[in-house]
Amino acid sequence: MKNINKILFSLAFAGMSMISGRMYGQTMGGLRLKDSDDGPKGQFMLYGSFDYSKSSTPTSSGSAVSSSPIGAGYWINNNDLIGVNYAYSQDKLNKNVISKQNEAGLWYSPSVQIGKYFYLIAQVDAHFVWGQQQSTIDGAMENFNGFRLRAYPMIGIVVGSGWALKFKFAELSTLQTKAKDGWSKSYVAGVSGSTFGVGISKNFDFRRKNKKS
Repeated sequence: MKNINKILFSLAFAGMSMISGRMYGQTMGGLRLKDSDDGPKGQFMLYGSFDYSKSSTPTSSGSAVSSSPIGAGYWINNNDLIGVNYAYSQDKLNKNVISKQNEAGLWYSPSVQIGKYFYLIAQVDAHFVWGQQQSTIDGAMENFNGFRLRAYPMIGIVVGSGWALKFKFAELSTLQTKAKDGWSKSYVAGVSGSTFGVGISKNFDFRRKNKKS
């Protein structure tokens, strides 16, 4: 029951983040395009991103590499996307792999246009998670699975021909996984170097173009 309550709370918080993102974009002069406007409605989008972080202490050093995530989406109107995605991450400590993680799931992304070339974008991910991690008992690698709920804002820059750059600068998320030792839970909320990411996307229009007479 506690886990269900936490999931519902996380989803509610993510929804509030989406609404806040829209209001913030409109305050900055953001524009929600109409279906009759010239836009990407009915097109497909492919996107990907790459994150890298490194940490060090006087006695150890660590690094993390991830694709977070790679996905495909469909423009249900000129402002909103729905889709599926996949992400992989790997953590090292003193050059030894201590965790490998896969996640896949659904996402939703609303946006508002700010000026001619900029967009304020929000995204919500709901992912199933699985992988391997180093046991705290004997140091062996053991399997785990769980879920991740995540919401984050991005700034999009249109570069032409359907291409766009995406800059993620904050995150609100919960990751809960279960292994032999029981459930592990972690949360991220705020703006920091660890929540920054850069991605690129491309829109594709597979519809047949009507020839004008």
